[in-house]
Amino acid sequence: MLQASGLSYIADPRVGPLFENLSVSLLPREKVALMGRNGSGKTKLIQILAGLIQPSTGQVVSRRGTKIGYLPQDFDFDFLGSLDDFIDGNPLATKWLGRFGLEDKGERCFATLSLGERMRAALARLLAEEPTILLLDEPTNHLDLEARLWLEEFLLGCPQGVLMVCHDRAMVNAVVNRVLDLERGQLTHYAGGYDDMIRQKREKFERDRHLYERERAENRRLKNAAEQTLQRASRMVDKSRIREYDSKAAPYYNARAKGVDRRAKAIRTRVTHLTEDATEKPFVGDANKLEFASRPLRSDYPLAVRRLRKAYAKELFCGLDFNLEKGRRLALVGPNGSGKTTLMRILLGEEEADGGEIAWSNDVVTAYLSQSRQELDPYLSVLEALGPETPSEEKFVRNLLGRLLLRGEAVHKPVGVLSVGERTKAELVKLLMSPANVLLLDEPTNHLDVDSLEALEAALLEFPGSVIFTSHDREFVARVADDIVELSEL
Repeated sequence: MLQASGLSYIADPRVGPLFENLSVSLLPREKVALMGRNGSGKTKLIQILAGLIQPSTGQVVSRRGTKIGYLPQDFDFDFLGSLDDFIDGNPLATKWLGRFGLEDKGERCFATLSLGERMRAALARLLAEEPTILLLDEPTNHLDLEARLWLEEFLLGCPQGVLMVCHDRAMVNAVVNRVLDLERGQLTHYAGGYDDMIRQKREKFERDRHLYERERAENRRLKNAAEQTLQRASRMVDKSRIREYDSKAAPYYNARAKGVDRRAKAIRTRVTHLTEDATEKPFVGDANKLEFASRPLRSDYPLAVRRLRKAYAKELFCGLDFNLEKGRRLALVGPNGSGKTTLMRILLGEEEADGGEIAWSNDVVTAYLSQSRQELDPYLSVLEALGPETPSEEKFVRNLLGRLLLRGEAVHKPVGVLSVGERTKAELVKLLMSPANVLLLDEPTNHLDVDSLEALEAALLEFPGSVIFTSHDREFVARVADDIVELSEL
C-alpha cells in the first residue's frame, strides 16, 4: 500500500505552488489513472510518490516490503548500447522482451529500434525488477495498437497496484477503477474510468450551477426585501414627524419604524452570511478552440504514391500505392517498426525511397510535426522559438498559446525545460502559424492532455486541406480518419 498526505510542491517561488495539500492512496491490485492538463503537475506528483524528488510539504509512506517500479515518460531513448546491454542481461527482462515481441532483437543497437520498441524494452526492464507497485508516466506513448492491447490485458491481470499518468481514453476506460483529476492545484477522485469521470464532472457541474443560481436568486430577493423594509421604516419615521402634534401617533410610528429597521438590518445580516458562505461560481475551463491557417488546395488529389519501396536490413514496404484526396484525412497505421515514420520522411523528401514514385501537386504547401518533438530550439524561450516578427504576430502567437493553456510566464520559459506535453503544444502552435494546406503529423496525440487532444480533433475535422497522420490512439483514429493505409511488417 502507498499513501501520501499534505503534498505540496513549489517548482518556482515566483509562480507559487504547483499543487497544495494533496492526498493520494493506492491499494494492492488497485488500478488508478492520474489525469489533468499538461503542466498541471502530474509528472512531479508521480516523481514524489516514486521518491525521486521531495515535496515542499507532506509525506509519502508505504507498507514494509513495498517495492516501487517507476517508468518515466522521457527515459533514455538514446542509450548507445545494444538491447541486451539495455536490459543488462537480466533473464527476467529477456522473458518480458519475448512477451513484447522483441526476443530476436537483443543484438540490435538500442538507438536503431523504433520509439515504440524502445518503450516496450523499458517496460520489460522495469517489470523484471518485480515491483509491487507500478508508477507509469504515460506508458502508452509510442506503443502500437498490439502492444497497447497487450498492456491493457497485463495491467488488468497484474498483481501490482498501478498508478499511471495516461491520456489514452480507451486505455483508461478499459483498465482503471478510479481516476484522479489534477486541476488548478487540487486533486479530485472519481470512481470508474474516463467516461465515468466525464459523466460525474458534468453532473457535479450541473448541481453546482443550479445551487449557485438558486443562491444568487435568494440573495437578490433578500436584498430587495431589505431595501423595501428600509423604505417602509423611512416612511414610518416621516409619519411620526408629520404627527408630532399627536401624543399617541408619533410614538406609535416611531416604535414601528424601529421595528421595521431592525428587520431590515436582520435581513442584511442574513445577506452578508449568505455571501460569506456562498457557493463559488462553477469553474469553466478555457475553450481550447484551434484553427489551422490554410492556403486553398486546387488539386483534387494533392498526392499520389505508386509502387513505393523501402528497405534497410529488411524490407519495410514494397509496391505501396495510395492517393491523398483533397479535404481528406489519411491515417497510416501499423505496428512499431513497420515504416510509418520512414514513409513520412520519404514523402517530405528527407529520405530517399528505393523505388516507386511520389507525385505532389504544384499547389501543395506542407507542414510536419515530428514524433521526436525537437523542431524548436531548446535554448530559446517559447516566444523566441516561434519567432513572431511584429507586435500583431506576437499577439496572434500568444493567443494560440493561451488556447492551449501556455500563458503568462510559461511563454518565457526555455523550450528545453517544458514538459513533453507542453513542447508538443508549442510545436502545434508552429503548425497553426503555417499556411500549409497539407499536414503531416507523426503521433500528434502523444503527451497531449485530453482537452488539447479533443481540441486537435476538432481542428483537424474543420481543416480544409488534407492530412496524413500516424497514431496508435484508437479513438483519435476512429474520429479523425477518413481513409486508412495499413503497413505491416513484411
